[in-house]
Amino acid sequence: MKKIVALFCSLLMLIACNNKQQNNTNENKETKRVEEKSLMLLGGEKQYVEITGESDKNPVLLFIHGGPGWTETPQLRYFNSDLYKSYIVATWDQRGSGLSYKNNPNPGNMTLAQIIADAHELTQYLIKKYNQKKIYLAGYSWGSVVGMNLAIKYPQDYNAYIGISQVINMRYGMEASQGWVAERAKASNDKETLKKLEELKLCDNDKCKSFMACFMKQYELVAKYNGTTFNKDIDKVEDSVLKKYDDYKNYDWNKGFEFSAGKFEKDLFATDFTTIKKMEIPVYFICGRYDWNVPAILVEEFEKNLEAPHKELFWFEKSGHGPLIEEAAKFNDIMMKNILK
Repeated sequence: MKKIVALFCSLLMLIACNNKQQNNTNENKETKRVEEKSLMLLGGEKQYVEITGESDKNPVLLFIHGGPGWTETPQLRYFNSDLYKSYIVATWDQRGSGLSYKNNPNPGNMTLAQIIADAHELTQYLIKKYNQKKIYLAGYSWGSVVGMNLAIKYPQDYNAYIGISQVINMRYGMEASQGWVAERAKASNDKETLKKLEELKLCDNDKCKSFMACFMKQYELVAKYNGTTFNKDIDKVEDSVLKKYDDYKNYDWNKGFEFSAGKFEKDLFATDFTTIKKMEIPVYFICGRYDWNVPAILVEEFEKNLEAPHKELFWFEKSGHGPLIEEAAKFNDIMMKNILK
């Protein structure tokens, strides 16, 4: 009889332990929506970080915006919110940009090296906070300069690097853009544009006093022939998006850009990735077929000569420099189905 009682008690204990383990397993499977908005201390400077996702168990995507000084946080909310279904998306207003700039309009250490260090610190926070071994990294335009440097320097931190409208070499890019504009201006007998191009080539200090000033004057000529935004209607939509959200409604976008562009000009125009022939992580490039602002043909050539565990270039046939908003549905789909492993 004692043996039967002892056996019965042991059976009850085993069932209880199994139930407890099952409950713990169920608890581990429970997910929570992620919605974090804060001024985070990065490199000794408070900077705005927004982290959003439908599940805290999803992989993390760190998005690094362009400009310099032109945050993409409102645009991502509006055009790319589908990404929240598959990723925990971390957007970050770099020092000198967006809500970080509103918090402190005169931040220190405005160098590319410091931005890279800030991004590395944020990466470590995301890995630890969301219990990830590695995260996904995306850089857009100026952000692709930061992102490429991160991917090269800290490959152990990232599942993959996604270069959107990737910068390869700004000076080579300007020359390619000028050639493209010249062809169209000649075909249109556009003598005014041809004259302006010649002035830019001469680096006339009366016309533009810096590389950035020349680049912005060239931007106007490229835009004239739809080499910046392919579908001009999207510019109107984006303008409304910049005023849509209360936290950015009163932000002076041009002021933030002018401040940051002046600080980062030297670093931006010194960028040269043409010597990079190998990367240690999968690399994806997303290019607008009509991007002559930062010419996509340089990315195509770079990708062909690059050695990586996996590499892929996605062409957006109806986009200029902004494929993530010009063809948002296609961009979101590729990010979730082709890149996420």
